[in-house]
Amino acid sequence: MLYFGKSEHADISVNELAGFCRMNNIQFYAESEKKELYNWRQMNEPDVIFIIGYAHKISVEELSGVPKGIFNIHFGQLPQYRGPSPVFWQLKNDEVQLGLAIHQLTNKLDRGAVVWEKTIKNEEHHTYNYINQAFSQLQVQGVSQILTKLNSKQSLTYKIQAETEARYYKRPQLADVIINWDTMEAKEILALIKACTSWNNGASTLINGHELKILDAENASLEANNKSGTINIANNKFNVACINKQVLSINFFYINKTCIPARHAGFYGLKNGQTFISKI
Repeated sequence: MLYFGKSEHADISVNELAGFCRMNNIQFYAESEKKELYNWRQMNEPDVIFIIGYAHKISVEELSGVPKGIFNIHFGQLPQYRGPSPVFWQLKNDEVQLGLAIHQLTNKLDRGAVVWEKTIKNEEHHTYNYINQAFSQLQVQGVSQILTKLNSKQSLTYKIQAETEARYYKRPQLADVIINWDTMEAKEILALIKACTSWNNGASTLINGHELKILDAENASLEANNKSGTINIANNKFNVACINKQVLSINFFYINKTCIPARHAGFYGLKNGQTFISKI
């Protein structure tokens, strides 16, 4: 059975999901109000519940009575990445390993004992959207393994989270997605670009009072002699000076709701010697 929670930010329509469930003989219910979840549980009496991306806080007491447990699927390592946007923060912090976890649902956000976890190496080509798609596949593996154990009456391993290692990350705000050329090394900027692509259409930067976004960039094998944030366009390359004499080569911008190759940025008023600013 699938219970589909109401959300303003859902990236799939109710009709699409209902059609998929109908074709695959999956019982489907779309909520109108969040209180319907508890009535749905009482009427259907599921043996186990897995929750992913539900927009509202759930009262575990009101949802009690599920024989084999209620589990939440969290796209972040626990307890290091609690909060609503763990993929963004793992990428922005340039973690070597990116993780997801399935844990017991409790009344305290993301604090229940972990019953399954998985990590993958953070690769150069990974972006926010790519990791969400990859984790969507991995969560199926986790749910399947948990169900196999439950159905064969094997005991699950419950790993209590270490509160001394816990950290909560809020949903990213404007200040979290803007490049600070005065303080961020090239490596940090590249990590931010990955974390912002493509839900935010890249990492934001400011010039001449306007915001534009960088969708793709790479380290340039040059040494900067200019102030950080300074543009240098030469030989079809759009380079920007960073701190510690590092240079970033920009490949694509997002300007005026359009993806623009950096070699064409001159048509949008970007010129040699101009400087991106770091403060809002």
